[in-house]
Amino acid sequence: MHREHPLRIIRYSIKNIWLLVLPLVRLVYSYRVSPEALMAWLRGAWFDLLILLAILGFGWLNWFFREFTVEEGQLFIQDGILFTRRRYVPGRNLTALTIRQPPWLRPFRAAYLCADTAAGLLGATDIRLLIRLRDAEMFRRTLPHLRQGKRHNTHYKVDLWRILLFSVLFSSSFYGSVYMATFWFQGGRVARDLIQELRLTERLNTLSEEVAGHLAGIPPAAVTVGLVILSTWLLSFLANLLRYFGFFIESDKRLMYIHSGLFMRRRITLRTQKINFLDIRQNLLMKAFHLHTVAVNCPGYGTERGSIPVCLPILTGDEADYTVLPKMFPGTRMTDNTLRPPWTSWWPYVSLPVFAAAALMPAMQAAKQFFPAVDDIFAFLQIMLLIPIGWKFIIQNAAFRTSGVSITGGRICMRYCRFTTFHTILADTDCIVKVRIHRWFWQYWSGKCSLTFYLQAETMRRFTLWSLKYDEVCALLGEFLSTQTPIEPNEETPQG
Repeated sequence: MHREHPLRIIRYSIKNIWLLVLPLVRLVYSYRVSPEALMAWLRGAWFDLLILLAILGFGWLNWFFREFTVEEGQLFIQDGILFTRRRYVPGRNLTALTIRQPPWLRPFRAAYLCADTAAGLLGATDIRLLIRLRDAEMFRRTLPHLRQGKRHNTHYKVDLWRILLFSVLFSSSFYGSVYMATFWFQGGRVARDLIQELRLTERLNTLSEEVAGHLAGIPPAAVTVGLVILSTWLLSFLANLLRYFGFFIESDKRLMYIHSGLFMRRRITLRTQKINFLDIRQNLLMKAFHLHTVAVNCPGYGTERGSIPVCLPILTGDEADYTVLPKMFPGTRMTDNTLRPPWTSWWPYVSLPVFAAAALMPAMQAAKQFFPAVDDIFAFLQIMLLIPIGWKFIIQNAAFRTSGVSITGGRICMRYCRFTTFHTILADTDCIVKVRIHRWFWQYWSGKCSLTFYLQAETMRRFTLWSLKYDEVCALLGEFLSTQTPIEPNEETPQG
């Protein structure tokens, strides 16, 4: 039996940090500004030390009674002080095994180990341990080794320019603000002291005024908003660059080994037969230049906040169609759409940005009338809001031209757009768990409907195509159902 790294004692001790309330209460109760009160408090310091030892003692007990081992291809974890809990996880059921080593753990020869299956809590890691590096090989042995040789092995090292391009294209101010909020709330006083020490607020105001002085007609407040958005995007860009730096993937058609990270090193092993589907992503610029990013849906991979379950960061059109993607996933192919929205469905695709632009104009004019002192800010906001609305209008036009689905040879290829990202879903038809046809009342008059596919995943995923012809949808599903093998009823189950 093995135990976690001794550093885990600190983590377990933090859970009982609330016990420090007792020394604080004693300090407040006995607080007096006098030498006698100070001596009285020092004479009772043994109580504070006792509480501190109790906190560390509880942490040590949790660490001591948490043991693990790997025997005969099974992971065994046992924990609990008074009530013992034992868990067995067969190695054949593992979907992903991740070894993550942050820079602060390297001097201690420690790493985080995350083992996941398709069961357990949705979106949560099934097994998470802080292990010694010498114990990592014990867990790797639960999975078969990668086979070498040209017949079996395929490896692909991503160039630095592709990582830079991927980080630029898939960075967003939203995730940058999430990182900043996490630093603010979890760092607490340290973050606020750092901002005050570096005088970041004053520097931001000064910079905004200087930039506004060179840009005629733009108020400093608007420049401040722009600088904050730019800084959060840069933070997200830096996080993506560090996360996917040195990306390397190797596969033998049974297992997939992924290595990435500059400071936070990650070693991830996936079972390819546990991958539910491929998600090929593009934004508008990538679609214009025929570039693709391949992500996989596999339980336990890509569960970190802000991360993308990337398998191949940047592929050109030829690499996605003929070279890299078919080698990594044999039999995978992007087929042409056999069912797509008709030309009469153009308006449902573009109506939302058109209505948004139509509502924005009078709203901003009314705001200028009510607040004339800051009308220049509202004029700037109007322009800044019209830019993403116009961009969304262009995206929706591209989505109308490219959305669709085809089901051939036991595989489904579906193209759709969500927000500003174009997705191409590739999966076996066995992964389809439900198909739903939805019609609004006005679609009965036009003969249109919406088609939703629900695919097998740790948390069920659904993908919707809008404003399709109802007759064509019924014909496609009828052909699909006719090719499916019927499920034989269980003889032990009475049939009604």
